[in-house]
Amino acid sequence: RLPVCGDGIVQVGEECDDGDDDDTDECSTKCRLAVCGDGLVQAGVEACDDGNQDDTDRCLSTCVLATCGDGFAWAGVEACDDGNDVQTDGCLNDCSLPTCGDGHVYADVEECDDGNLDHTDACLNSCQAARCGDGVIQTDIEACDDGNLDNTDDCLVSCEHARCGDGFTLLGTEE
Repeated sequence: RLPVCGDGIVQVGEECDDGDDDDTDECSTKCRLAVCGDGLVQAGVEACDDGNQDDTDRCLSTCVLATCGDGFAWAGVEACDDGNDVQTDGCLNDCSLPTCGDGHVYADVEECDDGNLDHTDACLNSCQAARCGDGVIQTDIEACDDGNLDNTDDCLVSCEHARCGDGFTLLGTEE
């Protein structure tokens, strides 16, 4: 009798032979030991096995399902995945790219990010820190802010209204 894969006897050319037709156990129906990457999901050992080494699809080359935080960007699902839990770098913990207004200060790009749409507070909607001279009046801090360095108009460079006795002459007015 000729050796046959599946007869339960390991013979020359076979890595294993468990005598069954179950491809989800340790020995395939081709008498090969189950390994990650063979395209067969080994029950209880592998979550997936798509038979490739592509780490940007649903199944990683380690035979685990892709998830946010695994260090591989899942194509079409995640915008990024740096595998860390730092919220100030180029990839947020939810695998999205940082944007102005998301409430996280993107290091070396944003000065601030308060995550709101209030343009008159300490952080502008451009994620730059509000300051006198930026052209935006900060509520309860600045009386005016015309965005220029001219002390001869209605708003001084100190973001206070021009007034009599402030040491500046208001141009275009009669004395």
